[in-house]
Amino acid sequence: MGIKGSARKFLLQNKQINPYRFSWDSTFRYLTNSIRFLPHFLIIGTSKAGKYSVLSYLNQHHEISAGFKDHAGVHYFDGSFEINSISWYRSHFPTKISKFKIVGEAPGTYLTNPSAPTRIKKVLPNVKLINFFRNPVNRAYSAYNHAVRYGWEHSSFENAIEAEIERMNLLKDNSDMKINNENSVNYLQFSYLRHGLYADNLENWFDEFEENQFRHYSTEELDDNYDEIMNSLFTFFGIKNIELTKVKRKNVGVEKVLHEPMKEKIREFLIDFYKPHNEKLFRMIKKEFQW
Repeated sequence: MGIKGSARKFLLQNKQINPYRFSWDSTFRYLTNSIRFLPHFLIIGTSKAGKYSVLSYLNQHHEISAGFKDHAGVHYFDGSFEINSISWYRSHFPTKISKFKIVGEAPGTYLTNPSAPTRIKKVLPNVKLINFFRNPVNRAYSAYNHAVRYGWEHSSFENAIEAEIERMNLLKDNSDMKINNENSVNYLQFSYLRHGLYADNLENWFDEFEENQFRHYSTEELDDNYDEIMNSLFTFFGIKNIELTKVKRKNVGVEKVLHEPMKEKIREFLIDFYKPHNEKLFRMIKKEFQW
């Protein structure tokens, strides 16, 4: 049997390598997974909070590999944990003989998935966990415009918020109606308000991990003081601080307003809606943001 025949037989016997869309790069990575890092850190939250800017800063450090060429994270712990192996997950990261000392990813969606903390604790018990929280009022509107841009949402922002509140109240009064399907899509789409309930989403994580494994920041303080924030992360990782070059916010175009601007009465409503949740978050993380 020739080389091609042997390779074909191997791929058919090892379907996790995806034989129908064969790639030498992914195959090589999978075959060398045993000498590759698992993440030292995860940016677990939150979506629409500037994670691509954070990754741009992290990757300015020559000892860090953060994110990937075409995406910020693998989404293993909220997307394919029950399908793919840890070897598959490990294959996405640099080798231990590379120049990198610290590697990580930034899905930004792990925070809201109820199964993610337990899964991560099992695989990465000592991982460093990072949150970038954005003012939840602005985050909700940004997520809404993202959904409109990609054709998921066709209602006005006001109607979308009202519909979500109705769903939240319905589940509160009828817990048996909750769908026990933890597909990550169920925690992403049409959850403009719920993704901003940071304290509620963080509780499961505090049950699994030690307080000293976390660092919590806001998008706003990153914009105002990126150098101090990022160097505090380098210290957290145990590597030297560096002088950083300021980067422009990523994916700002995705937030282009496609429907009418947020009405002032809706903004005021959301400020009141989030006030107790924000106060709860500040108590939990022992830090207050200027929201």
